[in-house]
Amino acid sequence: MNSYQCTNSYLPAYSPENDRKPVRQVALNAASGGVGPLPIVTTLFAEPLNVVSTSIDTSDMHQTNNLLHFSSIINLPLGISVTLNFQIRRSSNDGSSIGVGATYTFSTIVDVLEAEAFSFQFFDADVQPGFYTYSVELSTNSIIDITPGCSVNNAVLSVLAVAD
Repeated sequence: MNSYQCTNSYLPAYSPENDRKPVRQVALNAASGGVGPLPIVTTLFAEPLNVVSTSIDTSDMHQTNNLLHFSSIINLPLGISVTLNFQIRRSSNDGSSIGVGATYTFSTIVDVLEAEAFSFQFFDADVQPGFYTYSVELSTNSIIDITPGCSVNNAVLSVLAVAD
């Protein structure tokens, strides 16, 4: 009878001699949310509008590479002209917050009532260990013209953190 041993080369084995627990190599978390219906917006928002946020705890890991995936359904009423600019913020448990990544833009003019899928990914490299909250927000320079009622539904933000 053959026996096989399966090992993960990324995860050190626990040994009673050195009484070390394995270091966690991967963390995953996700959340859902949405925003709307939104009014006509032809001037800048006073503040960005939060669409969805999720947290990830990498405090017991080494430096990580974090892959974020955002997906949503944008519901659009008849006759709307819209430019939605999405941005990502990373906040840490010490209260600091920074924008990461580019601005991701959804823009269209609608002739009929419709809903469109919109998604993007961002790779946040070389992040120090800690507890972080990632948020996807509608930027203050988004525009909703002619018709109110646009909404961002079924928004999901997932974060996969992998130790270097």
